[in-house]
Amino acid sequence: MGVLDSGATTVSRRFLWAFLVLVCVLSWPVWVGSGVLPRAGAGGYDARWLVAQIGVMSPSLAALLLSGFLSRELRWNSLRLLPFVLGPLVVPGILVAHASPAQVSEMPPLPAVATVVVAALVVLFLSPLNRRLLGPATGTPQARPPARVLVLSLTLFPALFLLSWALVNVQGGRFEMAALQAAPLGSAWIVLVCFAHNLLLGGSLGEELGWRGFLLPALLRDRSPLKASIVLAIVGGLWHLPIDLYAGFGVTGLGAILVRIVFLVPVSILFTWFYLRSKGSLLIAILLHTSVNVMSDLGLSSYSAAAIVFGFSAGVASVVLSALSPVFRRATAGG
Repeated sequence: MGVLDSGATTVSRRFLWAFLVLVCVLSWPVWVGSGVLPRAGAGGYDARWLVAQIGVMSPSLAALLLSGFLSRELRWNSLRLLPFVLGPLVVPGILVAHASPAQVSEMPPLPAVATVVVAALVVLFLSPLNRRLLGPATGTPQARPPARVLVLSLTLFPALFLLSWALVNVQGGRFEMAALQAAPLGSAWIVLVCFAHNLLLGGSLGEELGWRGFLLPALLRDRSPLKASIVLAIVGGLWHLPIDLYAGFGVTGLGAILVRIVFLVPVSILFTWFYLRSKGSLLIAILLHTSVNVMSDLGLSSYSAAAIVFGFSAGVASVVLSALSPVFRRATAGG
């Protein structure tokens, strides 16, 4: 179809439905049982938070479980990936939960160092240098993404968010970022720890092997990138349902689910653009996801207002990239 080679495996509609059901089965009961939902996002990074991370890992776990049924080679691929998905729950997860910091930026030295070291090992394993690593849906080795795409995956979303933050504060606001209050080296270390933590235990590693590693390439086989992105946004929004019903997402109640989906549509389109430009790189998807999530841990003033403006700026960026990008247009025509 002109997007990616389909590889030797085929993800049928039956597998897609099994994936969607399994994602919810592996996460919703864990979130409810952990006791974190009534806290509505409050509380430190304690044992309850750590248990809830098992549910956060559900998209990647579901992808690895179902991918193993497609072929013997993918079964071994899933077994190789599984320790890197679940391992961070032990180290640094247990160390972080034991310290129970109120904020990621306040993490003590030992769990902070462990977080950075383990994140570096995970990035190395997921990089295209590891030719034994296969796409969970395609069964093909990862291609080396262009260097400019790698740089853009780390900078696009933070740039859009900081621009949104500046617009919110331009008329008499407070330009404050708690993560940068220390000396230069100390501030850089805090940002690095926050980034590493979000990569391992903030949703990136736990979700992207499922969303962009399994579901998106399967959807792209018979849908255009735009349609596949919208489907993925709806699925991702519904997966967050228990969290949004308790904590809200811009608004409270059932409306939070709709707001989440509306927010995820342009973000999902941008992720798909990166997926196509990087030729299906798992690492690019994880870095991109991390670059979004890390912004909430940097202690930005007027964060909530900036997040709303960021949603609009992401929408503009998604329209521009999807309309002007040759790779997106070619893939759409092929779909």
